[in-house]
Amino acid sequence: MKTRQILLFLLIILQGTSAFPSITGEKMDERLKIQEEKLDTDSNDTEALREISYLYLQKADYQKAIEYGTRLFNRGYEKEDYYGSILQAHICLGQAYTMTGNIRLAYSNLGQAERLALTAHNDSALCSIYNGKGLYALNLQNDCYQALEYFFKGLETAGRIPYDRLTSILLANISSVYYLKKDTTGLKYTLECYRLGNEKKDSYLTYCGAATTAYMYYLKQDWNNAFTYAQEAENLMQVHQFRNQSNIYSLLGHIYRKTGQPIQAETCYRKALKRKDQNDWIALSDACQDYATLLMEQQRFAEAIRLLQQAITESTHVPSALFRIGLLQKLSACLEHEGYIKEALAYSKQSMAEADSLYNEAKERSMYEIRTRYQIDQHEAALQRSKVELIKKENNLRILFIGIITLSIIVGMLWYLYHRKNRLYMAIVRQNREALRREKELTQRLVKQQQELEYPTGSPETQQTQTEKYASSTLTTDKKKDLFLRFEKLMTEEKIYTDNLLTKEKAAELLGTNRTYLSQVINEETSQTFTQYVNSCRAKEAVRLLSDPENNTPLKAISAQLGFNSMTTFYHQFQLITEMTPAQYRSKMNDLRQIEADSKSE
Repeated sequence: MKTRQILLFLLIILQGTSAFPSITGEKMDERLKIQEEKLDTDSNDTEALREISYLYLQKADYQKAIEYGTRLFNRGYEKEDYYGSILQAHICLGQAYTMTGNIRLAYSNLGQAERLALTAHNDSALCSIYNGKGLYALNLQNDCYQALEYFFKGLETAGRIPYDRLTSILLANISSVYYLKKDTTGLKYTLECYRLGNEKKDSYLTYCGAATTAYMYYLKQDWNNAFTYAQEAENLMQVHQFRNQSNIYSLLGHIYRKTGQPIQAETCYRKALKRKDQNDWIALSDACQDYATLLMEQQRFAEAIRLLQQAITESTHVPSALFRIGLLQKLSACLEHEGYIKEALAYSKQSMAEADSLYNEAKERSMYEIRTRYQIDQHEAALQRSKVELIKKENNLRILFIGIITLSIIVGMLWYLYHRKNRLYMAIVRQNREALRREKELTQRLVKQQQELEYPTGSPETQQTQTEKYASSTLTTDKKKDLFLRFEKLMTEEKIYTDNLLTKEKAAELLGTNRTYLSQVINEETSQTFTQYVNSCRAKEAVRLLSDPENNTPLKAISAQLGFNSMTTFYHQFQLITEMTPAQYRSKMNDLRQIEADSKSE
C-alpha cells in the first residue's frame, strides 16, 4: 500500500530530541527569529541552521524542518563536517521524514545518522537516533514491538552518558507505547519520567510525565489518581502553551464519562476535537471513540455514526491500523443498533483484518526479553556500585544478601515472562472466539434482512448476465467489485477451497471469467495471490472448527477436510493467523472453557 502523509502518533509528542530543552509559544517564535536573523547575516552559519531545523521539528512544522535540515546537510557536506553538521542533519531529516510518511528517506537518513554516530562514539546522538527509529517503527511500520526495542536501546545508551532529559523523553515514549497496547506495565516508566521532570525542574518533562501517568492510571481505572495527574498536566499545558492539548482534553473527557459527569465529558471531547491542527491523531481518535460511546449511552446514535465516519475518513491520511481498529469496531456497533446489518458486518470484518497483526507472540516474547534485560542490567549496575562500597567496608554478608535478592529478581522475571506468554495466548483465543461469534451473528441477521427485503442475490439470470459481461469486456471498477464479491461468496458460502485440487482456472470457470481477471481482482482487493487467499480462507475455517467445543476431529483430518495438501502448509497458515500451532490453540481454547466453567460454578 502506498504510504500517504502520516501525522504524529504517540500520545505525548516527544519529537526532536535535540541538545537544547523543549520550548514553546512565544519563546519558540523569539528563538526562531533570532536564528533567522543570524542566517540573514551569514547563510552558511551551521549552528543557526542546526538549531532552526530542530526548532521547526519541535514545532511540528516538518516541511520547514526538512528545508533547513537539507540546507544544514549541504553546508556540512561542503565543509566535510561529517560528525557535526551532517550527523545532526540526518537526525533531523530522519524524524521529519518519519512524520511526513516518507519511508525511503526516513529510513535512509536514520540509517546514515546511526552509522556516523557509532563511528564517532556519540552516545548523545545515538539516543536521538534510537528515539527516531522508534518513531519510525511505530508510525511507518505499525510495529510497537520494534518501537519498544529501539526506545529501550536508547534508554540504555542514555544511561551511559548520563543524559537525564533524553532518558525522560524515552521513558515517556515507552509508556505511550504500552498505553497503545493497553498494558499497565508502562506506569513505572511514566512515574520515573515525572520524578525526573520535578527533580530537574523541567516543566515540559513534568508535563509529559504527568500526562502519561494520568493515562496509565486511567488504564488501571484509578479515576482519582488519573484526574489528579491530568489536571496537573492541563495546568502546565496552559501556563507554558504546550502542544498536544488534544491528549489532555481527551483524557479528561474519558475520566468525566467514567465518573458519571456527561456534560463535562462532552465539553472536554469538543475541546479535544477542535485541536486537529496539532496533528495528534491518536488523541483525536481516542476522543472520537469515547465521545461516540457517550453519544451512544445517550441514544444519540445518528450523531455517533457521523462522528465516527468522519474520523475514519480523516484517518486515511495515516497508514497505521493501531487507532483505526477502535473506530471501526465502534462504528460497526452503532450501525448494528440502527439496523444497518450489512454495513456493520463490513466494518467488523475490516477491524478484524487490521487487528490481525497486533497479536504477535514471537514479538511479544522478544519485547519482554529486551525489557527484562534492561531491568537486569539496571540491577547489576546498582549491585556493582554496592559491591565497591561493600568491599571497602569488608561486609561479605551484605554482598551475599544482595546476590540472593538479585537471583530472586531474575527468577521472578522469568516466571513473569512465562505467565505473560500464557496470558497472550488466552487473549488471542478470546479475541478469535468473540470475533467469530460476532461475525456469525451479523451474518445471520444480514441473511434474515435480505430475505425480508427479497434481496436478489445469486439468481440464475443475474449469474448469466454477469458471466456474459465478464466474458466480453474489460474490467471496470464496478465489475471488479462484483467479481470479487461473487468469488468471496464461493469461498465463504460454498467453501470451494475444500477441494485440494482447486486452481485459478477452476475458480474462474465457476465465475464465468478468466484466470487473469480473477488474479487481478484478488490481488487488488487483498494484496494476496490466489493461492495465498485460498490458504488464508482454509486457515480461518480451521480457527472456526477448533473454536467449536464439540469438534474433536483429529488435526490431520481437519487439514485434509479443508483442502490442505500437507500438514506443514496447514501449520504454517494457521500460525500466520493465530501465532499458535493448531494443537496449542485447541489446548488454550479448552483451558479457557474450563476457566469459564469453574468461574460459573463458584
